[in-house]
Amino acid sequence: MLHGSLFRVSRLHMFAGAVVLMALAYYNLSLSALTAILFFALYHRSRERHKAQQQAFAAYVESLSFHIDQAGLYALHHLPMAIIVFDEAGKVHWRNQLGADWLDRNFCAGDDIGQVCPELAMIRNWEKSQTRIIVSGERYLQITCKPTEVGESGEKRLFTAYISDVSASECTRLKSQAAMPVFAYIQIDNLSDVLKGLSETQRSGIIAAVNTKLAEWASETDSYIKRFAEDMYLAIFNRQSLDKILNDKFDILDRIRAIQGGNKIPVTLSIGVSAEEESILLLGQKAQAGLDLALGRGGDQAAVYANGKMQFYGGKAKAVEKNTRVKARVVSQAIHELIEDAELVLIMGHAHEDFDSLGSAIGLAVMARHLEKPTYIVLSQPGSAVDKLSELLADYEEYRTIFISPAQAASILKEANSDKTLLFVSDTHRPDLTAAPELLSEVEKVIVIDHHRRAEDFITSPLLVYLEPSASSTSELVTELLTYFDDNIDMNRLEASALYAGIVVDTKNFAVQTGVRTFEAASYLRRIGADPRLVRQLFRVDLESLRHRAEIIGNATQLPGGIIVAECPSGVKNIQMVAAQAADMLLNLEGVQVSFVLFAADDMINISARSQGDVNVQVLMESFGGGGHQTMAGAQLKNITMEEVRQRLVELVQKQIEESEADETHSATRSERSR
Repeated sequence: MLHGSLFRVSRLHMFAGAVVLMALAYYNLSLSALTAILFFALYHRSRERHKAQQQAFAAYVESLSFHIDQAGLYALHHLPMAIIVFDEAGKVHWRNQLGADWLDRNFCAGDDIGQVCPELAMIRNWEKSQTRIIVSGERYLQITCKPTEVGESGEKRLFTAYISDVSASECTRLKSQAAMPVFAYIQIDNLSDVLKGLSETQRSGIIAAVNTKLAEWASETDSYIKRFAEDMYLAIFNRQSLDKILNDKFDILDRIRAIQGGNKIPVTLSIGVSAEEESILLLGQKAQAGLDLALGRGGDQAAVYANGKMQFYGGKAKAVEKNTRVKARVVSQAIHELIEDAELVLIMGHAHEDFDSLGSAIGLAVMARHLEKPTYIVLSQPGSAVDKLSELLADYEEYRTIFISPAQAASILKEANSDKTLLFVSDTHRPDLTAAPELLSEVEKVIVIDHHRRAEDFITSPLLVYLEPSASSTSELVTELLTYFDDNIDMNRLEASALYAGIVVDTKNFAVQTGVRTFEAASYLRRIGADPRLVRQLFRVDLESLRHRAEIIGNATQLPGGIIVAECPSGVKNIQMVAAQAADMLLNLEGVQVSFVLFAADDMINISARSQGDVNVQVLMESFGGGGHQTMAGAQLKNITMEEVRQRLVELVQKQIEESEADETHSATRSERSR
């Protein structure tokens, strides 16, 4: 630009000089020639001087650029931040010296990033800039990686990782986290049953033994524990102690379970733990909610709210049947009052209704009809159980229109007073498993009656909850409620048989999960007209289903550890029922502790799990997002193959068996030491 400007100025001067020379030539030719020579000499000298200045300026710019490049390169190599550039194939393109020093590896361009730092190799899957902290030796390193866009020519995408040493701040954070307070509510969940029938000396001995075990546990974990009721304790410790307790998988549950009284009933604890909350108030509330959850799941377990999620430990003992019926009477009276105030009663169970879900729904409908309230039972879809009951109920006029679809229920709700509508949910408490989940948001007054162990996802803000994991079935619970509902209540033969069928199906003909109250409920139903022959008729299967069941059993694979797994072929009618029946039958084989039947339905892989009791299939199915009972559970999985499910099942069962054996060994060792 400078050269062009000078040329334009010189051209102007030349034009002016030419005009002057022409004027001089007119008056004096000799003087004009002399002036022209002088003018040319001056122009030549100015041009040479300008060229020299240009060369000097170019040299200066080149020197400055060199020094800037050198300074930039020096800065990149000596920045207080490590930088590594690599492509999506994992090949390192460049790194500065800190990149090698901090990762404790002397690598260079061309090396595989996966060999240098496995955490960085995972970055190749990132679609946008992310940050994470890794541990390298004694350092905590914060990695921020920014992927580049892929060019039109299709060259490999590059990733630039910026790594900072955050050891000081991370150590401070970890120390602060380790010192954060943790609250735990501890309850002896079966104290009344344990102490029943014992002498005062025996009662005092059991309580003293529990207190001693808890005091020892508190000393080992640097915890403070305080008893504030006969069966309630409050424990306070820090997050570091909680990590130790989690690593030991709450072995205090096993220690306490080893305590037995004269009636041979083991003592069990329920624990609710809360950590990482912003205030003491929230810690207390979450710990109490965890305790309620542990109790609702049957006790003998710890519910821990930490790391932003709920985790469960224990749950090995079977839920103890409650001898008192005070709660049933109180709940029945509350339901009576709520139905009286309602103008419309809707009842629904879980999707793919079985006889327990339908039987308990019919029992609840008996209550509502006794008080002359419009009543409907919402069904997810037609099925074997629904079809068989519908055929028998067709003889009763009041039941011809009682079964409706979710769409019909939504239409009825539009014309009803939502404040005066009562919705019963039976045989499930998980929103996504109900026959019509959308109804839960449309009705304010919801009553939950269930016998499954409580899961983390529960129906939001129910008006009333009657959850008894010790009960054999929801039909048993509803039968008890009916006995206290009204002295003048009347049930016909089919209604009583439907409830009886619900008990029979969940107890496998009174073989599992039965107690005194189960037989009392069954005897009550028999007295009012339940017909076992009618129930057998409901449970009849066609020849095709029987053949499919035999096919499932025929392809079953028995594995070490008492595990047996089978797969159900596709295209089977009533596949869910057939798979459940096959799982029950597989459990009768010699040496089998736990059985699984896998089947595909509704674009998902379903699992029907059964156990003799030593393996808690409820805990196993919860790891797959399902749930159920200790001896009977199930789950549904998406985006996974049958073989992957099989492998995960076997690994989890074997792990649980090994942990149970290890717990027994540790318990025996502790007992020997205590002597």
